[in-house]
Amino acid sequence: MKKYQLLLVVAAVFALPIIIAKLMLHQQWYQGGVTNRGQLLQPAVTVTEFAMPQTWQLIYWLPPTCDERCQGALFNLRQVPQAVGADSQRLHSLVLVANQSTIPAALLQGLDQRKVDASLQQQLTQLEYGLTTIYIADPHGNMLMAYPLVAGEEAILMQGKDVLRDLKRLLKVSKIG
Repeated sequence: MKKYQLLLVVAAVFALPIIIAKLMLHQQWYQGGVTNRGQLLQPAVTVTEFAMPQTWQLIYWLPPTCDERCQGALFNLRQVPQAVGADSQRLHSLVLVANQSTIPAALLQGLDQRKVDASLQQQLTQLEYGLTTIYIADPHGNMLMAYPLVAGEEAILMQGKDVLRDLKRLLKVSKIG
């Protein structure tokens, strides 16, 4: 009888952690770790106008009037490519501008601008995060991540750090650009 008790104890020692882990996952008591800081777009949105071979892009739609959140986004679009370091030639910031934009040129200094038509604006409006977001697009034109705009100097700086962290990881593992 003792050998069966010993066998039962050994089986319990090995089986108990597996049973507890299964229970924790099934009851959703454990939330897995996430390494990205931005919001993943599920599924990724492909915009062929944004395809640039060997170049990742930060994309932002410029509103008709530029408030604090807009100015923070423009600041991050200028600073993040510089902060990437050696991979800065693989990253491009792009500001999408409507035909009727009245934003002072000083705010857009150092940023590439592209005038877009109403159909592209409509397509971006229908995305989960809309137009008030910084998007990351891969070299094939797939918009992968979104960073909804924030207000406040500290929040803007933290958002820039988050974008930089995610971009460094993407550029490190990317085989396409």
